[in-house]
Amino acid sequence: MPAKPIDYDSIADIYDLYVTADYDVAFFTSEVRKVKGPVLELMSGTGRLSLPLLEAGAQLTCVDVSRGMLDILSRKVARKGLEADVRCQDARRLELPSRFELAILPFQAFMEIVGEESQAATLAAIHASLSPRGRFICTLHNPAVRRTQVDGTLRVMGQFPTDEGTLVVSGFETGGQPVVRRLQLFEHFGTDGYLLSKRMLAMEFTLVEREGFEAMARGAGFRIVELFGGYDREPFDPVTSKVMIWVLERD
Repeated sequence: MPAKPIDYDSIADIYDLYVTADYDVAFFTSEVRKVKGPVLELMSGTGRLSLPLLEAGAQLTCVDVSRGMLDILSRKVARKGLEADVRCQDARRLELPSRFELAILPFQAFMEIVGEESQAATLAAIHASLSPRGRFICTLHNPAVRRTQVDGTLRVMGQFPTDEGTLVVSGFETGGQPVVRRLQLFEHFGTDGYLLSKRMLAMEFTLVEREGFEAMARGAGFRIVELFGGYDREPFDPVTSKVMIWVLERD
């Protein structure tokens, strides 16, 4: 049975407090500027990347399985006077009205699709959504580097200011061969240091090996164009690169 998606609806209201990364924005905005036609962003969440892409001129369709995350994205788009086609769909079963020149799956989110059957279905759905010679950019963690953090140790991601005090986000991970099980903790403290509320989010993701992803991509009908090891487009190093950035083209 396919794994259930991570319940991002349960933390959609606090997601933007602690997810503020922008290290990939310049990379993806440069990519969307290369295309004139429509762009598909998968697992778009609350729009961390969507808004910069829209502001860069992308004709963007945003897809995510979390209605709560997409509601926040839609409000952000409206407030900025932008336009995007926002759709609540599972990436494994896309039903979209047009073909895309470029599809992206950023923030290593493909790894949250657990199981080879579901991963293959996702790649097939994306392939079918692309125009001829359309490109797909998919980012993954490098398992050789990422696996070193999967040791059961509780780690604090950070402390983030809120109107009422501070949000502390932490978590620990187990497994990793290949599925990682993560329990993420969200503790909200008031200005007096007392705990106001606490939430927990169970997460699973897969450490996808280079050879396995390449085989799945080819099996779905993609041609491998590039494999970068970072957002500065440096070559992938299997020992030291933190990420794999795959640039694929529909055959």
